Formats: sequence, structure tokens, C-alpha cells
Amino acid sequence: MTPRATPKPSVDLDALLCALTLVPTAFARNRFFSLFENPAALKVRRRASRIRGIIRQLCGVGRVKAEITGEQVMDDGQVLLRYRVEEIGFSRTAALSRLEAATLRFALFRAGAGSVDAADRELVESALERLTKNLDLPSGLLASTPAQGSVAPE
Repeated sequence: MTPRATPKPSVDLDALLCALTLVPTAFARNRFFSLFENPAALKVRRRASRIRGIIRQLCGVGRVKAEITGEQVMDDGQVLLRYRVEEIGFSRTAALSRLEAATLRFALFRAGAGSVDAADRELVESALERLTKNLDLPSGLLASTPAQGSVAPE
């Protein structure tokens, strides 16, 4: 029996990460089943879910709100983000890639809970543009302008 080769994703995985973080309902697993058969795309889906969880905690959606206590950029470009929920004595440190950190800041900005600098905004918007072209999506589906009351869904 010959080993089965892992299929290469037909989509830019960095762009998919941004989209799944900012607009996860646009890429439902049932509708894009073949995309998520690839282990690399599944890993991206888990990463996006983790970032959305951090966004919910920092926005305090339905619960107490977390606050960022530290952020450090490492030599390899990773960002260590530390945050705490004082009321319940919870603290967490997350190691994020440069793109994950930029997407997090972008999402917090869209939710009205933070700011985003031009470099982060450009990084995220260029990734979303690549995805739009790669998948031939309708323009505006992944718009960078937030909808009213938009916070990353679960």
C-alpha cells in the first residue's frame, strides 16, 4: 500500500488565518469541506480560534474584561502577550506570530477596544486581499470596515 501524500492547501494559509479570525462564518467547515481536509488548514483554523478567544477575553464579551499587562517582541518576531482578569485571578501568556498579533490588534480595533498601527493594518489587509483574489470571493466579503457591534464570534 502506498502512503497517501498530504494535499497542499489551495489557499494562502496566512490569509486564511486573518479571515478565520475576523470573519469565521465566511468559511464554514461544511461549505468549504475540502479546504479543511488539509492538516495545515486545520491547524490554521485552531490558531484562529485561539486568537478569537483572546479577543473575547480582552473585549469582556459576556464576562469580566481582561487587560493586557505586557507585550514583548522576541528576536524571531514572535510576540509574547500577557493579560490578566483581575476579578478572578486569571492570567495568561500567549506566544503569537507577527501576523497573529497584527490580526489580534486589528480585530480589537474593529471592536472598539484598541488601536492598530499602519504596519499591522497593511499586513492584515494585504493578506485579506490575497485571499479574495486566490478564492475569487465577492468584493466586500472580507471588508476591513467593522460592522456595528462586531466582535469576534465564538
